[in-house]
Amino acid sequence: MTEETKTSRTLFKASLAAVALLGVGVAAGAAAIKVSGPSIEMAPIKPMAISGLTDSTNVITLRGKVAEVYGPMFVMQDGSGKALIDGGRRHGMLGMSSNSPVATGAMVTIQGRFHDGIVHASFLIGADGKVTELGGPPHGPRGTAHDGPDRGPEGRDGPPPPPPADGSAPPAPAAQSPVTPAAIGNRAG
Repeated sequence: MTEETKTSRTLFKASLAAVALLGVGVAAGAAAIKVSGPSIEMAPIKPMAISGLTDSTNVITLRGKVAEVYGPMFVMQDGSGKALIDGGRRHGMLGMSSNSPVATGAMVTIQGRFHDGIVHASFLIGADGKVTELGGPPHGPRGTAHDGPDRGPEGRDGPPPPPPADGSAPPAPAAQSPVTPAAIGNRAG
């Protein structure tokens, strides 16, 4: 074998390795995009009554009238009560544009999960049948209310403060009454 043939084979093998690594990178990127994209959820076709909401990981469907809009959240009501719907931060201020499906008085159907007294909507179907992807399920092991810089990981308030410089004991924490979230104004009738 000549030196030129060896060099050609080495270059060929190196090229094949580079193409294989590129293929692995493309596959890994595609997998990452697929995982980070919206998940397709299957919800019951028949909407449930707002008064029947209970904390669950099950996907639910609600149909009702938009009673009030508060930025990325809105209140939906049906004949059985009202519920606070979290539309997620992806769409910012819902109901602010003239063509928004979330306008006071509009009939909408939402699909999502009820958790900590709030329906976290994944999809909204307007009166015209247009489907809009909203937010998603609550994040983290205990939902969005416990994640973030104010609550720390896993719902903890963060590390305790350092002891006073003079060596005295820190004051005891103030007692707080527990807050139990619930759907807004659920009532029969």
